[in-house]
Amino acid sequence: MTRSGSPPEGLRPDLDDAVETWSRMNDASILRSVAAVILGFVALTLGSVLTGRLLLSLFGVEPEADPGTAFILASLGVRLAVTILAGFLAALSAPRAPRLHAGVLAAILVFFSLASLAGLSASGDPYGPAWYPIAMLFVGPAGVLVGGSLRARRR
Repeated sequence: MTRSGSPPEGLRPDLDDAVETWSRMNDASILRSVAAVILGFVALTLGSVLTGRLLLSLFGVEPEADPGTAFILASLGVRLAVTILAGFLAALSAPRAPRLHAGVLAAILVFFSLASLAGLSASGDPYGPAWYPIAMLFVGPAGVLVGGSLRARRR
């Protein structure tokens, strides 16, 4: 600062730098929010597919065979763990409001579960009873919300 109270030519006051930095952070937070939900969804999808294939090989389930109760319960348990992890990752990478990001991911899961049930209904339900997608309609969003609340408590 010069004696007149104005900054020297070419220098900006710290407040201007802070306002510009804050503005850039707010612009990026929308992208970070979208990326956080996408990260949770990718973790959920990859985790579900990989653990599903692992369980199929561990239990030796054949394509047209009845999987059995043990396989179904193990599958629901593992999917619950995957959804908790996905909710935690979405909340962890969220710029703020971690529970909100987990809630958005849970809403996406509800949409896909309902779409799966509608598809099974439209196709005449060739795979038998639709209780597994109905169970996932409740287990999936609940797990994601639990994972998001784990992140919220950590702060």
